[in-house]
Amino acid sequence: MSLKPQNLIQAAEADLRRRERNVARHKGLPLGGFGLKTEQYAFHAPHVRRARDAKHLLEMALKRPGAASKSTKRNTRLIYGDAALLAHAIGIA
Repeated sequence: MSLKPQNLIQAAEADLRRRERNVARHKGLPLGGFGLKTEQYAFHAPHVRRARDAKHLLEMALKRPGAASKSTKRNTRLIYGDAALLAHAIGIA
């Protein structure tokens, strides 16, 4: 599978939209909606939760590639495993 920098930017933006939907879905529920189904992220979840924007998410992925090494999600490992592609995507974002 060959990814392009634009694919990473789109995935980062989509993850940020997923984060907003997940937060809205669980807001005001007991225990923060514990047990409710949440949408899965392409990027490492703690990075998505801390990201200010798509570029910041890409920068965290580039700076901490080992964060996804134990991920069970193949796409997450693909994204974090290509530093050159992440750097190129940051330059575009």
